[in-house]
Amino acid sequence: MPARIIVNIAPTTAGALPPPHTGPAVNAAVLAAIRDGLSPQTSTYLHDGPPPRPFAITPLLDERQRTPDRTSQHVRFEVGVLLDELTGPILAALAARDQWRIGATDYTKRSVDLIEATPYPDLLATAAPATSWKFTLITPVSFATGREDGARRQRILPDPERVFGTLAARWRTWAPETPLPPDIDNTIDDHLELVDMRLSTAEHMIKPGAPYRRGCVGSVRYTLAEPAAVPPETRSAINALTRFARYAGIGDRTASGMGYTLTEADERLTRGRHHPSPAA
Repeated sequence: MPARIIVNIAPTTAGALPPPHTGPAVNAAVLAAIRDGLSPQTSTYLHDGPPPRPFAITPLLDERQRTPDRTSQHVRFEVGVLLDELTGPILAALAARDQWRIGATDYTKRSVDLIEATPYPDLLATAAPATSWKFTLITPVSFATGREDGARRQRILPDPERVFGTLAARWRTWAPETPLPPDIDNTIDDHLELVDMRLSTAEHMIKPGAPYRRGCVGSVRYTLAEPAAVPPETRSAINALTRFARYAGIGDRTASGMGYTLTEADERLTRGRHHPSPAA
């Protein structure tokens, strides 16, 4: 089942700060924890397997969804797991690690929390037939062109065809036994429209020494054009894909910290969630 795991940590040395870009370092630390606590074979599969990867991570973030600085009260990273049989083992591997090294900074575990886990059938069955959806893009979202499309380029605008088309493709990869409605691709292509955006561009490191990737951060809202022409079960399925983005992220390089996304429901929960106190 898709799951979201939060790892809350604190720097071992008071005042120690991470570099501005920690996506690759968190990826490496998570894979090391899986290698040591689960198996080297699973770690290698997650690192070297073909995309899309069955997990997503965030860089280090504070309570304001920013890179931690000297005013931050809390430091965390999140792991989204998309493959049912990996949820329990990855949770156990992360929980077993008390010390974390992110880049050149050492951290101590404060807590590891499974904050959400919903089987794919339940994710689909409990989604209401909505007609409007908002995302807040916390880390950069972009979509790379294919090798057959000329020079490799980054398409940074989160148009609905790419956003929801990618989510549908990942759903089909990791939940083939829970099919989406057969008309969902046509609905994505013919009915979804981008109606509001507050976006800026940002860069993201995916590998030390490699060129940074560009993407968009900010907020976007999509609606269905002519929603009466879309069956309720298809509107519900698009709502399920929106919820699925909580776990899978949006766009490319989500296993390196890109595409971390909040829905409106996530933002309400985040505002109301009590983080562990520094003494915890």
